[in-house]
Amino acid sequence: MRAERRTRSAAPLLDAGLVFVGFLVFLACADPGPPLPAEAYRRVAPVEEVGAPLGASTCLACHGQQPAPRHHMDCEACHGSGRRHVQNVLDPTQIRFPANDDCLACHETGHRGLLGWAFSEHARAGLLCADCHDPHNSEPFHARVPSELASVALPQASADTRLCVGCHADVGAQLNLPSHHPIREGKLSCTDCHGPHDSSETRLGSETALCTECHQAQAGPWIYEHTPVAEDCGYCHVPHGAVADALLLANQPAACVYCHSVAEMGATHDPQAYVTRCTDCHGAVHGSFADPHLRR
Repeated sequence: MRAERRTRSAAPLLDAGLVFVGFLVFLACADPGPPLPAEAYRRVAPVEEVGAPLGASTCLACHGQQPAPRHHMDCEACHGSGRRHVQNVLDPTQIRFPANDDCLACHETGHRGLLGWAFSEHARAGLLCADCHDPHNSEPFHARVPSELASVALPQASADTRLCVGCHADVGAQLNLPSHHPIREGKLSCTDCHGPHDSSETRLGSETALCTECHQAQAGPWIYEHTPVAEDCGYCHVPHGAVADALLLANQPAACVYCHSVAEMGATHDPQAYVTRCTDCHGAVHGSFADPHLRR
């Protein structure tokens, strides 16, 4: 009886001890200490009081596996002096990433594609040149190797397309929709239409002008224009991929009824006209030389 009483009295203490130990384990897992600032991994500001450069030979003693073209062999010209980094190799705050200004110091003059970079969407998003370009490889334009996931999702797409969808995953999904530009097949790439260093504020011409560089049969000029076609192809078409036919926002007649409502047409069209394709009669949807109602 005494042993049983002793066991019963010790049980709550044992349970409390287990709970306390479990709480300590939870704290140890939940709070691993002060986190390293996110910018530490992308530090572009110079490290203060870093001392004189050590020379590329010191860097290559550890980083010899990093291939680099001859003109990128001066490591510290881009990364700053590695003296503090050598003293504490585990602390990424003691070395810096190349800033965009470091890259532009060499790659600006005569490179027309970089004139709009300061106003570009990529610049406003805070991207570094090194996010897309790897100065340590000899690939064309030093483009980074696409992620394995992008390579599996779009195995036939060009390397720069796979690199782009690594960030633009929503676009990568659209490229696999039933109607799409032949980007996933590798016949086009993102950079055929988009300038990664460009800005819409500095680019001349309309979106339609960009489309008609390839789709010249729709370019006109027409005697009778279909107004949205002259303004922006994107009023009716989505560029990357669509469920509807011909990259339309919706299949006919819905694509047309967005603007040409049933109420507008009145009795001109039998109700049955709205369950067929408008282009069966109005075939010159991009423009016509003969008919203001855009018949051929």
